Amino acid sequence: MKDKKIAFIHYSHNPELSRLETMPFSLNTLIFLANMGWEVDLYLWEKPYYNYKNILPENVTIKYFKHIRRQFTLVRCTWLPFQFKWRKKYYCVFGVGQIAAHIASIISRSNKCPFIYFNDEFPSHWGTKSWQNFWFPLEQKAVKNAAMIVVPDPSRIHPLCRELDINPKSHAFLPNITMIKSSSEEIDWHEKLGIAKDSILFLHAGYLGEQIPEILSSVPYWPAKAVIIIHSSSRNISAMEEYRKELSHLDLKSRVIWSNEPLIESDLNSLVSSVTGNFALYRNSLNNEYMGFASGKLMRSLACGTPVIASKFSSLSFVKDYQLGVLVNHPCEIPAAIQEIINNREAYSKRCLDFVQTEVSFEKYWQIFCDQLKEEINIDLRKPF
Repeated sequence: MKDKKIAFIHYSHNPELSRLETMPFSLNTLIFLANMGWEVDLYLWEKPYYNYKNILPENVTIKYFKHIRRQFTLVRCTWLPFQFKWRKKYYCVFGVGQIAAHIASIISRSNKCPFIYFNDEFPSHWGTKSWQNFWFPLEQKAVKNAAMIVVPDPSRIHPLCRELDINPKSHAFLPNITMIKSSSEEIDWHEKLGIAKDSILFLHAGYLGEQIPEILSSVPYWPAKAVIIIHSSSRNISAMEEYRKELSHLDLKSRVIWSNEPLIESDLNSLVSSVTGNFALYRNSLNNEYMGFASGKLMRSLACGTPVIASKFSSLSFVKDYQLGVLVNHPCEIPAAIQEIINNREAYSKRCLDFVQTEVSFEKYWQIFCDQLKEEINIDLRKPF
């Protein structure tokens, strides 16, 4: 049994946008498994990226695959069983996301080992009709045989099971919280981005589609020294420039700074830590309204000690309850939120760091998760073969 390993499948619909390094829910699990002594085969559909050498332990072996475009989905589905059913010697398999669920179930059946499903997006986010999303019925079939479902916020399990049309089964919660590591190099972001030294920095980092026009429309009403940095998580620089042109009527020179330089994890954390406040605004959808601790930009901000301006969703009520920032419902509320955070930044920052240590510690919930696996499905992650 000494040759038993763990298979870890990370395959999102948009591999270059939802990279492993940008998803702590997935990345932390992988690192914790390796740190426990497991040999892990990581199946990854991103382009090879040098920074993983600095992030992942040596006992994680990356197996890269080429992402096939949507129009070739049927070919890909047909080929996957031939690619993966021969891969043996696994103790259990983790699958992150809809496509990964199907691949993980193939490996699980061929190895007669448990499959643990990590869900980060509701099926309706991708579409649940056959003409919208060929993967949905495959996800349904796979998850019915999963030993456990893991979600990044407790509120997500019941709506997820309703969409998958399955009874709520054994499930666990692991927060999507960034593990901050101290960096020896300090970055002066005012200088790096060409911003006046006396400017007060606010940030929107991540997917560009979320409420950028609403934020930009509110900027003229912010305090005079406050500026917004818009940083895209995509490496598609031309797409960002096209989006910027579309919103040029809302642009304000010297107060709106666009950043399209891809940042490694430590540099992104440095940027988030250096700003006065960070935006975590979302458009209304089932997937977003149950966001909670799944919000990557919000949870990263808290881990960096930076207060947030977030959407007034019930799943984000903890932001108000623990005084971690300000919840807004309309763009007209943003200027007052900006002023509130400027006035009380230090107190907000302390509460953010305290909250991360006491309420959403990944280490704490990892131990609970391991206990659940041992008790409910007799998997002991603490004892690698």
